[in-house]
Amino acid sequence: ESPKQVTTARRHAQKRPPAIGDYITVTDSMGNRVYLNKKEDKEKVSDPTKLLAEEQTDSGVDGDSGEDEGLSSRLWVDQFSPQHYTDLLSDDFTNRCLLKWLKLWDTVVFGRERKPRSAPADVRSNFTNAQNQNQSQRFKTKSQMTEEILEAELDQYKRPKFKVALLSGPPGLGKTTLAHIIAKHAGYNVVEINASDDRSAELFQKRIDTATQMKSVLGANEKPNCLIIDEIDGAPAAAINILLATLNRKDSREGEESGVNALKKKKKKQSVLLRPIICICNDLYVPALRPLRQQAFLLAFPQTLPSRLAQRLAEITRRHGMKADTGTLMALCEKTDNDIRACINTLQFLHRRGQKHLDQRSVNSISVGLKDQNKGLFSVWQEIFQLPRLKRKRIGGDTFGGFDEAGPKDGAQRLQHILHLVSSNGEHEKLTQGLYDNFLSMKLKDPGMLGVCAGLDWMCFSDLLNECVLHGQNYSLMRYFPFLPAAFHHLYAANSVPRINYPHSHYEAFTKTQHTKNALLAMLNDIPPAVQSRISISCLCLDILSLLLELISPKLRPVNPQLYSTREKQQLYDLIDTMINYNLTYRQDRTPEGQYTYVLEPNVEYVVHFPGLPPRRQLTYQVKQLIARETELERMRRVERAQQKRNPQKDQEGKKTEVKKQTSRNHQQRLENIVKQTVVESRLISLLSAGEDGKGGGVVHIGKAVGNSDVWFRFNEGVSNAVRRNVYIRELL
Repeated sequence: ESPKQVTTARRHAQKRPPAIGDYITVTDSMGNRVYLNKKEDKEKVSDPTKLLAEEQTDSGVDGDSGEDEGLSSRLWVDQFSPQHYTDLLSDDFTNRCLLKWLKLWDTVVFGRERKPRSAPADVRSNFTNAQNQNQSQRFKTKSQMTEEILEAELDQYKRPKFKVALLSGPPGLGKTTLAHIIAKHAGYNVVEINASDDRSAELFQKRIDTATQMKSVLGANEKPNCLIIDEIDGAPAAAINILLATLNRKDSREGEESGVNALKKKKKKQSVLLRPIICICNDLYVPALRPLRQQAFLLAFPQTLPSRLAQRLAEITRRHGMKADTGTLMALCEKTDNDIRACINTLQFLHRRGQKHLDQRSVNSISVGLKDQNKGLFSVWQEIFQLPRLKRKRIGGDTFGGFDEAGPKDGAQRLQHILHLVSSNGEHEKLTQGLYDNFLSMKLKDPGMLGVCAGLDWMCFSDLLNECVLHGQNYSLMRYFPFLPAAFHHLYAANSVPRINYPHSHYEAFTKTQHTKNALLAMLNDIPPAVQSRISISCLCLDILSLLLELISPKLRPVNPQLYSTREKQQLYDLIDTMINYNLTYRQDRTPEGQYTYVLEPNVEYVVHFPGLPPRRQLTYQVKQLIARETELERMRRVERAQQKRNPQKDQEGKKTEVKKQTSRNHQQRLENIVKQTVVESRLISLLSAGEDGKGGGVVHIGKAVGNSDVWFRFNEGVSNAVRRNVYIRELL
């Protein structure tokens, strides 16, 4: 007699998905995932998926014929849309973060106090904990930064730090569905508006105020509203500004109660925002969203896992009587880039065409499910520099058959994929700049640098194509632009994940080139025509400028020019003559440290400065100051001589006599005041000498001595350490 089989009780919570029966995935706050077995209720006969029954109850259709007619007329996307939090296919971390952010509003919306988070149990040693704390202080992951944002303190109105959540990701991944399910799960009434439809700023303001300041009064229990703004990246800048004004609005009741301004009482009361707002967008880096990104809780929506999506698609096909193995559904997920909406619509389209059996060949042959999707620049750069990953595929599509390692796509398929990817992007110039800035940082096995040379040749070819298109207006050559990224993919693609940096070398080079051209043009504009006719910008850069900088840096002593020898004076004169002819001088400038220095004006030294070469000989501060002063004086002398050559001699003499008369009058007026002051000061001396020389004799002699001279000197007694120099009369006239 065979032994009796011992029946053991089945565990409801398992660490691995059960092989038999349906189950529900549950993830706790620590990230641990378990699988719960679903047990059918014998009293109630229901659908194992629990999706179709709820839709039938909502539709209220009775009878077999009515049921079939109602189900056939509905889209499968709406029919199988998630109704509960556990039905979501999106990433668990994203779901929890959005739910935690929404629960932060419970204090101000529902009046519930925020529960303090309990510290996790410490099971590691003290040394390990201290080491981990040091590492966490130095490096923080994206999830840790998100948790810190969610654990931040509330403001004075008991609101979270970020008043709006911004979901971003490709279309078809379930962002809108997630926002609806989370809002309903948290106890809110969902109010959805589409920012692309409401283009008017006044209408947008009215709908925001209505949704955030009113409650739902249709049901038996009133629920607060949660505003969901879809397609916020398509809204105009005025609508974004209105949303920012709503977020930053402060309570105006205090200003109204003060009664300082009577006009404030007549205005409509604008209360602070006390309801959560969830915004959804496809492109996070639209210029209109730049001010909103700084004040929003950002959540990047990752792609759905192919395994979870394939499992949901298998339930849908089984419910509608379609046969499809897991490999076929995985191929469909790969073709649509894990787009839930595209996968379900494709299955419904094939089902309505009467196709009951679905295999990989039919999935690869049909063009349904493909989208004209424009990927971002970083995604395109990553696919160019990275090979497709190894994937496992079933041999012959048999469910119980063996597996075969599918290697990377062959060259023809990879070429077609890159060409299609680049053509759909459209930003050829920015894409080329990113390739140029990042291709040298890739991991290459090229000891002979042949791949680098080939890449530079392709860059030259692309540059020539661009020149022919722009200068010759031959736009038919634009079809060859995508071949440059395809060649880079063939030369530099590797299995490792590349580190892509945003291109900035082109902008830096363009800025330096413009700065250099402006300096050279400023130098050429004021050069004398005799010299300017023999030089140009290219001649300055290639032939003259490097030697000219050596000529204007002679060895001069930092002393008074009066102490120079004859050779040094002639050297200084030649230097000043050269700098004036080439429109160069020295200008005093102040460094950020507060020190003063003299720089060349216009500053053309960096035009011929190359890194790695020894620095040029620099003059001292005193010598540059001396050269700047002498250059300015020499320019004034040359201008004066030029004016003398243009004016006749007689007119010049007449002007001199008039100037002398005017100056003499002015001198007399000034000297009369000096004489009066001198008389007052020397009154005592005049009274003492009146008995001997006569009354007022001192005043008369002083007046004559002062008034009859054209040149006046004032002598101050004392000692001076100033540098003395010879002064001639012609310099004073």
